[in-house]
Amino acid sequence: MTDVNERSVSTGSATDSASASRPKSLRQRIPTPIWRFRPTLQPVAVVRTIKTQIIPKIVLALRSGPIAKSAESAEPTAPTEVEMFAALALGADDGAAFAYVVDLQAKGASVESIFIDLLAPAARQLGAQWESDTTDFASVTLGVGRLQLIMHRLGDSFAREAADNHGGESALLTIIPGDQHSFGLSMVAEFFRRAGWNLCTGPFSSHQELTSLVHNHWFDIVGFSVSSDRRLDELKKDIHDIRRDSRNRHVGIILGGPMITAQPGLVASMGADMMSADAITAPDQAHGLVEQMKGRK
Repeated sequence: MTDVNERSVSTGSATDSASASRPKSLRQRIPTPIWRFRPTLQPVAVVRTIKTQIIPKIVLALRSGPIAKSAESAEPTAPTEVEMFAALALGADDGAAFAYVVDLQAKGASVESIFIDLLAPAARQLGAQWESDTTDFASVTLGVGRLQLIMHRLGDSFAREAADNHGGESALLTIIPGDQHSFGLSMVAEFFRRAGWNLCTGPFSSHQELTSLVHNHWFDIVGFSVSSDRRLDELKKDIHDIRRDSRNRHVGIILGGPMITAQPGLVASMGADMMSADAITAPDQAHGLVEQMKGRK
């Protein structure tokens, strides 16, 4: 398995070909996209620096720092499985978290349950620790990177768990250009891949790269994972320009992620077609949307 996104596209300007007439049957003339999702990994040198230089200093500081304790505090509760697993992802042993997952599989746990019940909540746990300043950014980056590596290593066996597929429909899944939170997108992509979709995945470096891609290649669905409200104006522009420039004139737009779950009304205000609340049901929802869009032609 390769460690980079298998995505090879030419992103010429949409305006360069605006004057050319569109073929009568665009889909027949354009090969179905066959890019397979592979999550972007942190450079080895960066991870090594974090592990050998930053982490030891943090551990030393934590060991030498004072521990605040309330005299009336209740007896501490035992950590949950997710908390223990998140701690393994942050620890000094590179292989500890993956070894834990292998042990779960040996006990009969499915890859789907590992994704949904362990990896996803562990990633949220790490994010919460960073937001509460109990864990620093470098450590969280390393921990999430390890979770992505585990998901990457389980990807092929997860695809083999599939009962059926929808016959090669194509999806572009991404985050808003410039955003950094891609773990949720990585997991959703694995569920689409298992369902038999042809995938192209972001993130993309610019708005122009994204719109050029949908202009030059056919996609049945474009999906955005939205983690915060910081780039909603950019998201609205992305969706508007995708509809304007898309080679598929009836492309479906799906929104998902924490921000959309919290504010479902954003689907209409951003100009999208529907929301997806979770990774498990997203491929079936997307297939249903494709069928709806065909009826509008």
